[in-house]
Amino acid sequence: MNTFSRNLFIILSTLGTLLITLNLISYSKYGIDFTDESFYLIWMSNPFIYNGSFTQFGFVYHLLYVLLDGNIAHIRQANILITFGLAWGFVYFFISSIALDRNANLIERLSISAGLAASALIVFDSFLITPSYNSLNLQALLIAATGLLLADKKTNRASITGWLLIGFGGWLVFMAKPSSALALAIAALLYLLLARKFSIRLLTISVVCALALLLASALIIDGSIAAFIRRIQLGLEFGYYLEGGHTLGQILRIDEFKLGSKFKFLILLISSAVFIAIWCLYAEKKKWSVVGLSISIIFFVITAFLALGQIQQPIKLGFYQGLLIFALVYASVIAVLVFGRLNSLKTISAQQWSVAALFIVMPHIYAFGSGNNYWRHGSSAAIFWLLGGLIILAPLIRRRDGLVIVFPVVLAAQAITAILLQTGLEDPYRQPQPLRLNLTTLEIGPQKSTLILPHGYAEYISNAVQAAHNADFDSKMPVIDLTGQSPGIVYALDAESIGHAWTLGGYAGSEAFVEAGLGQVSCEKIALAWVLFEQEGPLSIPTDFMLRLGLNFPNEYEKVGAWQTAEGAGGFETRRIQELYKPIHPEYSMNKCESLRGLSK
Repeated sequence: MNTFSRNLFIILSTLGTLLITLNLISYSKYGIDFTDESFYLIWMSNPFIYNGSFTQFGFVYHLLYVLLDGNIAHIRQANILITFGLAWGFVYFFISSIALDRNANLIERLSISAGLAASALIVFDSFLITPSYNSLNLQALLIAATGLLLADKKTNRASITGWLLIGFGGWLVFMAKPSSALALAIAALLYLLLARKFSIRLLTISVVCALALLLASALIIDGSIAAFIRRIQLGLEFGYYLEGGHTLGQILRIDEFKLGSKFKFLILLISSAVFIAIWCLYAEKKKWSVVGLSISIIFFVITAFLALGQIQQPIKLGFYQGLLIFALVYASVIAVLVFGRLNSLKTISAQQWSVAALFIVMPHIYAFGSGNNYWRHGSSAAIFWLLGGLIILAPLIRRRDGLVIVFPVVLAAQAITAILLQTGLEDPYRQPQPLRLNLTTLEIGPQKSTLILPHGYAEYISNAVQAAHNADFDSKMPVIDLTGQSPGIVYALDAESIGHAWTLGGYAGSEAFVEAGLGQVSCEKIALAWVLFEQEGPLSIPTDFMLRLGLNFPNEYEKVGAWQTAEGAGGFETRRIQELYKPIHPEYSMNKCESLRGLSK
């Protein structure tokens, strides 16, 4: 391919990457989810007040929260850039491992790597862009996967760096999601054996690195290893109380998925288009190269139109939309079988087959332990499926004109990423309208972060804050949230959510879950806590357990404020009344609590 065409591909790929990333960043000031996302904010803002937690992502991101002064938009932007940056580095090393093209200059490799790395942003396809255990899990897996690519039996600088990254990434995965860490450890060990990279001596570097970081974490978080272990045990117990589908028997499963006819047609269309583009570029004939370039430009135009807001309707593909990335895997497989036939697969080394196998299972490692469907949840890490398919394309990459045949895949991957992100922008998780329609600016939370919200959401928050202010509610006042779905209001009030960062409602064991969490809180703080209540709310926590804590609710409380929820808040269209209660006799409640716990003198 001539220099002009190569340069045009580089420009299109670079522009596509910038458009996708900057578009996502530009919406970082828009919207907020009152449930999951607000839980993330509460947890990272002050994670040290909770005794039990299975995931430790709040402690990892707490430093980011402090450094960025709790600014929600800036924290979101940092999360986007961290995810993209880690993916970029990971893909660059991956591309270097499968391409032997001496004509591919640094700019070309960086452009291709960045273009493919943009697909890591699929993790934000529901517009939950605030740092969470999910984003930390993906970031950690990217680090660990980079280490696995670099690690070798040799003791050079790159290899040692790889083994250290395996340890560092493994530690981070554990901090995000211990179940994924267990799955990663098994998969990594199998990969090292199959790729003939296994070395007990060098593996020790990874193990020591991970254990040292884990020890440091235990000491910083809880002051001792025993206390840290107790924290995790409590987190597990809380999960069992909740009955949320996280027992060992429930997480060891094989999930299924169903794709609609529209979805199947789109996969077929994209696969065919990418295959034709690869074929045209592989043919090395000018007239066919123009066709391949034209198809690639169409993919870029789709990306540009979506990122620039020229297309505002999402393509509704259902729960399993992330599986659309398999269109590129299918195109790669077909291209290799057509041009290289089965013989070309013999040129793929055992090490590369091992990488492909690792990448194919990596999204399931990411999802392992989730209560959601593994295919649906794992598609947030679809970048691994994409790269697994590119390994199969390696024989063609090395045979003809090097990396240039990857560009149609890159531009198609960007178009798919833009399509999936459009879903989040137009139908954000538990928010009532497309983000572009948000017009009301409001300062929210302890650091007065400026967000652009739907009018109803802004009114809901303002009324709650005003009602609390009129009742002389002080900053950092302890609150027991019995609504089951309003950590966002607790965060907006700058209150301290005691027991749990989010007292989840709607589960069979929600009442036991809340009671167990409050059982770890001092009687003094429980007695002083105000109560956020929602009469007959869809996820409201039953109040019977409060008597077992020494609290007589609502008899020993004074209702000091009330407001209406917003339409769409918590994922419910119906507006409801929430009430704020203040304890009347906290001393009596504290004595009663201590008596029940056997602490009274």
